[in-house]
Amino acid sequence: MLSSVFLWSEGVPGAEIHRRLAAQYGDNVLPLPSVYQWIEPFKSGRTSVKDEERVGRPATATTDDTFERARVLILNNKRVTVDEVATHLQISHVSAYYIMHNRLNFHKVYARWVPKQLR
Repeated sequence: MLSSVFLWSEGVPGAEIHRRLAAQYGDNVLPLPSVYQWIEPFKSGRTSVKDEERVGRPATATTDDTFERARVLILNNKRVTVDEVATHLQISHVSAYYIMHNRLNFHKVYARWVPKQLR
């Protein structure tokens, strides 16, 4: 929340920042504890509002290359299953389902994968 960081840098206390946000956004306001959570890292010397690198494994299943490989696989065999796509691309069943349904917009119609707009 950039505005709360800006106001804090001008010396405005957290409670006043929350009051101003509530006046501006009404019921959609950030809760007071969240305002304090936003301010805390900047009290410790943080200067950027951008996300920092996090530990953990990067996403490898949802890349443009995987999307294209899945699209080619489906177009070559319209009777392919989610499990077969997952096995062929070496990704999880959940990732294969997400790619096929949400990213490529393919849906099963009478045992064949078709783009949603053709259903």
